[in-house]
Amino acid sequence: MADFYQHARLPTLHHLATPDSTARDAELVALTQQKQVALLLPALHTEVTRPALPSILRQVAEVPYIAEVVLSMNGMDEAQMQSARARCREWIGDKPLTLLWNDGPALQSVHDRVNGAHVHGKGANIWAGITYLRAKGHDGIVVSHDTDILNYGTSLLAKLVYPVAHPRMAYRFAKGYYSRVADRLYGRVTRLLIFPLVQAFQEVLGPQPLLDHLESFRYPLSGEFAADIGTLSRFSIPSAWGLEVAMLCEVHRHLRTHEMCQVDLGFHYEHRHRQLDPGAVETGLVAAAADVARCLAYQILRDSQERAAESLLRVVLQHYKTRAAEWIDRYEHVALLNGLSFDRDEEGMAVSAFTEALETVVLKTGAQGLITPALRPTPESSLRTDPSLQNDLLSAALAC
Repeated sequence: MADFYQHARLPTLHHLATPDSTARDAELVALTQQKQVALLLPALHTEVTRPALPSILRQVAEVPYIAEVVLSMNGMDEAQMQSARARCREWIGDKPLTLLWNDGPALQSVHDRVNGAHVHGKGANIWAGITYLRAKGHDGIVVSHDTDILNYGTSLLAKLVYPVAHPRMAYRFAKGYYSRVADRLYGRVTRLLIFPLVQAFQEVLGPQPLLDHLESFRYPLSGEFAADIGTLSRFSIPSAWGLEVAMLCEVHRHLRTHEMCQVDLGFHYEHRHRQLDPGAVETGLVAAAADVARCLAYQILRDSQERAAESLLRVVLQHYKTRAAEWIDRYEHVALLNGLSFDRDEEGMAVSAFTEALETVVLKTGAQGLITPALRPTPESSLRTDPSLQNDLLSAALAC
């Protein structure tokens, strides 16, 4: 059941009813005549071989207010790229589609020029998509979501685009949120790392506008957002993990409260779940958590606390351990009330992994100082400082 709760700082747009989809699509067509909508989809090549992406593209093909789709991909060689190009063209129908091959030679060169040693990842794909759209003169709205959503529906697009397109709302950035539950609770990095870690920072540092901002989002690590491209073009984001945290921090730095919102997308997000092996944590979870935590620490401490970063992080880590245990209790109670499966040992293993990740961040901060998580120059500044970048991006883009 939906609620009416409004966070004191952040406008929250709840899912309380389901508008007629045909009427809503027609309304959005009218609203976006002067602000066309581009759908930016970051993806690994492996998504081409799985069921979610074909279903998403087939549905998007029928959405009248989506003017074009940009599929920003990596993790493929040339033969795989050509296959993906042909298959995605088939799935999307007549909708204009552009493929950005981020680890292909043309775009690899662009990434290297802009960011030095290029790190592949979702953040790099998002950066390339925004910069490409800006380079080709797109002056409207960009909407983006993950490509592994198994229960995808195009109402997700409408809910994200509507607050940015409607003149009586005129938000410049809309962040999606949803539940991550099936027979059990998912979303461990958000539930058991981000929420208690932000709480720990608040306890150690006291009231901080950025921490208050981050605490107000119901799902800070969701990959679903919409924004006007002028706003996105001013964001500096990392290449890989930490993208969502960095983006929310950029929202805080560049927008006023009434220019941002979070939107209830109104569905249970079902995607591929990585399972924990008995007695172990899945490969890569500690590294991913460390990158997210490092990005969060950098964003919070870089402006005023950099010299004391190591000692502060050690205190934060101790607070995190206490708070994370409390959050495990909270979610066990949620599971019990709803009759969901809940493996307390598995939750504890996740917290242990996140604690290990935070300890790694503390040690590296002591040895190397507060580490910048490979933030990229903004799309706006990249295009301005390197005039040849525009043509190179347009030449590298592959029409499908």
